[in-house]
Amino acid sequence: MQKFDLNKEKGTLNESISRSIASWTKTLLRYMYGKDANLVVNLNEEGEEINTTRFVIKGEFQDVKVYAKAVVAMKEFLDAYLEFGDPHPQTAKKRTELRTHVANFENTTGLTWPFKDED
Repeated sequence: MQKFDLNKEKGTLNESISRSIASWTKTLLRYMYGKDANLVVNLNEEGEEINTTRFVIKGEFQDVKVYAKAVVAMKEFLDAYLEFGDPHPQTAKKRTELRTHVANFENTTGLTWPFKDED
């Protein structure tokens, strides 16, 4: 069982923590997309297999909640981007929602979201 404890990382800003959050988020997105994620978007590290590992994300309720919302918003943005392309209004809407959830995550936890969407 993989464990991710937001309590340990809260307020700690360093490259190791950022990598940890990025790795967890990529793994969760892979589970959301399924085994074909590497065909849709490059979420798989080369040679890495998707398994059926259970997850435990620990932390204060609000921290876990804003993390979950940011992950879901990221998936929804990626889905819109892949379906409609970058200039589409639906993609722009999902980008705005993602940025809002990322800002909430960063403000609530004091951690930096490890992925950046650049226009």
